[in-house]
Amino acid sequence: MEMLDQIKKSQRITHDLLDDILRTDIDAGADELMRAGVEPFDGEGNISERPLVRKAIELYAKGMEDFEEKGSVYMASFEKLRDAMALSGDYNVQRTDNISDDSQDA
Repeated sequence: MEMLDQIKKSQRITHDLLDDILRTDIDAGADELMRAGVEPFDGEGNISERPLVRKAIELYAKGMEDFEEKGSVYMASFEKLRDAMALSGDYNVQRTDNISDDSQDA
C-alpha cells in the first residue's frame, strides 16, 4: 500500500483535498527519522515497507494533523518509536562517507 493511502486510511480520509498536506507530512516524517539516524527509504528511494518505519511516519502525520485532537499524544508516540529505532541498530542510516577511525598524523 502506498504511504499516502495508508495515512488517509488511518485518518479516515476519503477525498483527495488534503493530499498535498499529507505528502508534506510524509516527507517531513521521513526527514525526521533520517535526522535521528533511522533509514526510512528502501534502495530505490521510496518509503521503506518495514512496518515500524511506516508506523512511525503514520504517527508523525497524525501528530502534525492533530488527528482526533490528540496530536501531542501521536507526536510523543512517534518520538518514542523514532528513538527506539535509532538505538536498535537495525534501522540505522548507513554512512557513505570515507571517514575512518584511524587518527591522522599531525
